[in-house]
Amino acid sequence: MSASGRHFRTVLLGAMLGGFAIPALTADLVVHEWGTITTIHAADGTPAGGLNRIDEADVLPDFVHRYEPETTKQKPERILGKLPNIPGRPDVTMRLETPVIYFHAPPNKPFAKPIDIKVRFRGGVINEFYPDAAASVALDRERISDKVHDGVLGTEWTGDVLNNYVVGALKWTGLRLHDTVVAPLTRSEIWLAPRQVSSVAVFNPAAGEGEQYLFYRGVAHLDALLATKTTRGSVELATPANLAWLESAAVVLPDIWLADVRADGVIAFRPQASVTLQKENAGKPLARVQRFSGSDYTAAGAGQLRASIKKALIAQGLFADEAEAMLNTWKASYFQKPGLRVFYIVPREWTDYFLPLELSVPARVTRVIVGRIDLN
Repeated sequence: MSASGRHFRTVLLGAMLGGFAIPALTADLVVHEWGTITTIHAADGTPAGGLNRIDEADVLPDFVHRYEPETTKQKPERILGKLPNIPGRPDVTMRLETPVIYFHAPPNKPFAKPIDIKVRFRGGVINEFYPDAAASVALDRERISDKVHDGVLGTEWTGDVLNNYVVGALKWTGLRLHDTVVAPLTRSEIWLAPRQVSSVAVFNPAAGEGEQYLFYRGVAHLDALLATKTTRGSVELATPANLAWLESAAVVLPDIWLADVRADGVIAFRPQASVTLQKENAGKPLARVQRFSGSDYTAAGAGQLRASIKKALIAQGLFADEAEAMLNTWKASYFQKPGLRVFYIVPREWTDYFLPLELSVPARVTRVIVGRIDLN
């Protein structure tokens, strides 16, 4: 099947769902995922809370499923949902944004076996997703066992405090892969952009919902992978104080960019060489990136930054159309919204620790997350 033939074809919701072929099973399934983790730092590096308060432009279409735990939905100050015009929870210090999962079956060998997929979020809750899935939140019983016995913590999450003992989960059951599926109509650019990928579409028979990809996002009480300090002349990057997730002695952040978008849309950016996070150097400086002068802002800046990030995404294992789809999804937020920000490629070790992903079938899995720190 040609790449163009595998492009997703959107049809009206409510069209006929029958007639899908059930081809032979193959084990050569390729699964690619991309997403963003967003944090906001004050000049002294203090992470901001309340990140479940979002701009109106970031609200997803109505057909996206929302999950609010029973322990939080009854009290406005506890609500975890991403909404505009709310105070936001002070303990929400990270947004997990637009992870999308694509499926690639080998040419002429469509994948017939039903697929179950489960993703967990350590320190957070997954509260938006499509197609429909089973969402939940609980305490990490293994990690809190001693504290429970000591009477410090209970056995159920009360919703009062979001911390790294909280684990959100999302499970899709019985998914099917098809060349063409029924998808919801929308004009949302941030929803349409990820569809422009030559992958096999995914369908949830139980919900009668399909898309070009699986989608989920959430909120958490987690830190960025870089500590920062912003001065008039530079942005200082340091190893974060907490590296409990790091099982190896060290891990490399291969690509980092400092970028500034002016109010007129002109961009200056500066790539930073890779840095190594080491447990023994927690809290210690890594690099000092010089801020920008007037001559650094050019009309070509946006395109050059985009090309640089795309090259890094492909180097991490994404296909070119997947990298392009990611950058188109985040075009307004990354390259048009005024502000000083840091981008970095998140190492797979962090992703697999905080977002462990389980599939019921063998697959070759690539996961690429971009970290973003908005600097105030």
